[in-house]
Amino acid sequence: MPSLDSILSSVAGASQINLLIHSPGGDGTIAEKIIDMCRSYLAGDNRKLRVIVPNLAKSAATILALGADEILMGHVSELGPIDPQIPIIVSGATTLVSAFALVEARDKLMKEISKAVLRNQPTIGLLQQLASLNIPFTDEMENQIGFAKKTAITLLDKFMLQKRFPQTKVRSKKAAEIAEKLLSKQLFPVHGHYISGPTAKNLGLEVEVIDKDDELWQKIWEYYIRAEVQMNFPATVPGTIKAKLFESATGSLINQDAP
Repeated sequence: MPSLDSILSSVAGASQINLLIHSPGGDGTIAEKIIDMCRSYLAGDNRKLRVIVPNLAKSAATILALGADEILMGHVSELGPIDPQIPIIVSGATTLVSAFALVEARDKLMKEISKAVLRNQPTIGLLQQLASLNIPFTDEMENQIGFAKKTAITLLDKFMLQKRFPQTKVRSKKAAEIAEKLLSKQLFPVHGHYISGPTAKNLGLEVEVIDKDDELWQKIWEYYIRAEVQMNFPATVPGTIKAKLFESATGSLINQDAP
């Protein structure tokens, strides 16, 4: 975060900031903070924060994009569902599991137990399955889902939908509808589901989709490819790679993390 703030300070007073995002996701708890940081450096009556997605802005990165006034996407750009993914250890290996899956497993067992009791059927097998679940952990997963929904609604209501829906109640309702869709397992059964620019527009997001032959897109794509090659080039320190790139018109910063 200090690296990002340092770069943002170099464009303080700008009427528009373009935030290019390429990320598979991560910690959604910092989405609001990043948006507020970017907006704190904007000035003027027509201030605008635009998120540019050359390739991926998935999961928590999609939540971050919801805090923009507009999202710029191309023919290969994609957003994703915002259901939280939780790392758990299975057979000694760490794997990501949808928070929904854990909550749904608990709720399904509870319903089956209730039905069995009403029908005077044995419940011992179901109770054993329920006992195998970590209930406090599952409750926390429910909190994580609620947080993702709340953050998405807050960002949409406060920023992206402001101009299109000036009436508070209408805007709040629309923000809730979009958040529900981005969390919907009916619309997006798996977390990695591809949400293209046109699909994002149909969901109600403020998206501009530019053609692959557009000069602006070609420049965005060239910059993205060059940055991607640079980021994947091994650093001089053994066991590390270049992980994060922060760049403005006056400087570049690269953070290194262990792979």
